[in-house]
Order: sequence, then C-alpha cells, then structure tokens
Amino acid sequence: MGTTGDISERRTPPPDLDAWAEALRTSEHERARRRSGRGLWRVAQWPVAMAVVVALATLTYTRNGWIPLLSGADLAVHEFGHMVFVWSPTIWYQFAGSFMQVALPLVVCGYFFYRRDRFAACVTLAWAAESLNNVSVYVYDATRMVLPLFNDDGSGAGHDWHNILGELGLLGWTDPLAYLVRALSVALFCLALGLALRELLRVRRTA
Repeated sequence: MGTTGDISERRTPPPDLDAWAEALRTSEHERARRRSGRGLWRVAQWPVAMAVVVALATLTYTRNGWIPLLSGADLAVHEFGHMVFVWSPTIWYQFAGSFMQVALPLVVCGYFFYRRDRFAACVTLAWAAESLNNVSVYVYDATRMVLPLFNDDGSGAGHDWHNILGELGLLGWTDPLAYLVRALSVALFCLALGLALRELLRVRRTA
C-alpha cells in the first residue's frame, strides 16, 4: 500500500495547455514583428541608398571635389598608396596615390556585392565616384598648380599629375584627361543610382 501511494504522489501534473498556447501565440507575434521590421527595411533601404548617392553627388560637384571627412579619408588613402609603392619606379609611385584612393572603394564595393549586400555596394560605389572626381580635380590642376598639396614646399615639385603628364609629354592633354576622369565619376554615380533603383523595383515586384 505504501509503495502504491508513493507512486501516485510522484505522478507528473497534467500540462497547462492554456500556458503553452499563450507562449506559442507570443512567439508567433514576436516572429511576425521581426519579419515586418525586416520587410520594411527591405523596401526602405533603396530610397535611402538613392538619397545617399544623390546627396553625395551633389556635394561632390558643388564643392570643387572636396567633402569634409570623406575627402580627408580619400587623402589618407592617397598617401597610403604612395607608401605602399615607395619601392617602385618614380612614375608608378606618383600614380599610386590616385590609383589607391579609387581602387580601395571599388574593392570594398566588390566585396559587398559578392556578399550580396547591395545597399553597402551602392554606397561604396558612390564613394568611388566621389573619389574619382577628386582625382579629376587633381589632374585638372596639373598645368595650373594652385591646389594646396600635402607636404609640398610651395614649389609644386610634389604635384603628382604635373610630374606624370610632364614625364609622358602629355601636359597639353591635361584638360581632356581631367574631363574624361570626371565623366567616369559621373558614370559611377549613375551606376550606383541605377543599381539602387533596380533593387527598389525588384523588391516592390516581389513584395
């Protein structure tokens, strides 16, 4: 008798089905809320990307190619390019700064595109376009020599593009080359804007 009583006392109480149902409803509501938030950003990110591209393009072409903070970062990357190629022939060393400040954002853009982060890819592509326009301003100055240069003694001896084009005998082509580089910058901005617009239309079709 004592054994039977002990067994009955240790029986598991019946499950609380109402509590389970409430917990399940709460979990479903939380998942639905998270899906709604992700779905909202899934659409909203593309107007945001387009606004960033347009704002960056406007600042780029209305400030003579100089944007606070961002252009400072471009300058740091430019000088880093010189440091990386300090071992190379002089003309390569001079070209490396402008090359690096455009190549780096393009590499970052390619990484984000590979990772399927199209929003970041559009923004970094616009960064590359801004940096390319900055290079066009530098090229345009090759025959004018009025830009204040980093670590320049005032003689203009450290002007990369004056030295590059002079060594190649292309100083007479300074303006057409500068306009070509700026046109490529405009093309990259248009590409970034077009990618954002395409993604917005794709998302709206599948929504």
